[in-house]
Amino acid sequence: MCDEDEQSCTQVGTDKTDSQLSLLDLPIEIFFHICSFLDASTLIHGLSLTCKRFHQILNDNSLWKVRISQILPNTGYPVLPPAEDDELFWKLSCVALEKQTSLWKEENSMEKFTLNNIHYSTIDGLLLMQASTNGQICISGARDRSLVCWRLPTRENERETTTCIDFAHDGWIWDLTAIGDTVYSCSWDQTVKAWMLNSTGLVLCDTYEMARSCALLCVASCPSSGLFATGSFCKIIFLFDPRSGSRPIASYRPHKSAVIRLAMSSHFVLSASEDRTVSIWDQRAGKTMKNVTISQETFPMSICMKSDVVYVGDGSAKLHVLDPKNDFEPVRCYTTDHKKGINGVHLAPGCLITSSMDETVRISSPTDPPQHLTILKSDYGEIASTDYLNDVLAVSGTEGIEIWRPRLRNEYV
Repeated sequence: MCDEDEQSCTQVGTDKTDSQLSLLDLPIEIFFHICSFLDASTLIHGLSLTCKRFHQILNDNSLWKVRISQILPNTGYPVLPPAEDDELFWKLSCVALEKQTSLWKEENSMEKFTLNNIHYSTIDGLLLMQASTNGQICISGARDRSLVCWRLPTRENERETTTCIDFAHDGWIWDLTAIGDTVYSCSWDQTVKAWMLNSTGLVLCDTYEMARSCALLCVASCPSSGLFATGSFCKIIFLFDPRSGSRPIASYRPHKSAVIRLAMSSHFVLSASEDRTVSIWDQRAGKTMKNVTISQETFPMSICMKSDVVYVGDGSAKLHVLDPKNDFEPVRCYTTDHKKGINGVHLAPGCLITSSMDETVRISSPTDPPQHLTILKSDYGEIASTDYLNDVLAVSGTEGIEIWRPRLRNEYV
């Protein structure tokens, strides 16, 4: 009798175990509802790797398109069609949009601190870099002719450390760019100087003098090709390959007025000028491809080029979109809430950043049209320069720099 009871109990226990449901047994609608409570990063980098079934469900692009439309309703994303062969586009876009929306909309998600008491004039050159061993670095060049390397605070070192090169140039320093650990600074003294970043700061390693005597107003680089270009007050653009010496490998004059901004890729050099145009130089053909008139009333002040889209900010606070896949034709024009010209524009995964001479920085979504996320006010007057790297934003004005970055991030440790 006892054996029969034991066998009966065992059978009942087995039945109960077999009748338990798992996530795999849930209707797809309930599974999606559960997913709605998890962030996109957890779904993609965690749940989708659990089993083939979850991977198949979460591999459907329509899921991520719907999720993006819920994050940013009444907008179109992306502004221009993505590459057809990019299988990860919608997933990674959703992760980036959720992350940036959370960072800039949630209170106290970002920390702010200032870098000052070194420069005593307007800081026109600003560059963020990621050092391999020492965390985030900010390089600044100013009209006082000094070049400063700031190592941003970490958990171990709560205060920034600085090294300053007085009189790095004989004229105002206007712009900065980098290829690897080499920083390039351009100046009104008609030179570009190359500085090697090491554990102690910046060390001068080369000086590039132009074939024509002319003040230099901007510099840009393409790390993948190892080239950099500089634009001048006398309307000429010089292209350099540091591996082939200090003389330019090409020079051309695409504008009727001063060249004030440059953007560069492995195939093109884009230049913005006071003649109200953006010029496209085809590096493979070695000639100007075309000039695009941005506006009849004002001139382009800032430019940002990515592989699939170009943003141009102008003096009337409008933001223009050019399509690289369609010969850089203008395809969109947005009126922003800035009160003065847009002198800085940065497109990063999940956000669009514009800075203005009205002393504000606006963080928006990279959608059609851009959707406002937050506004930042400069404490150093009219904004001279901005840079953005790895969720860190740097903004410079007269005598000081402001840094915004996520709180308690492991990258800064």
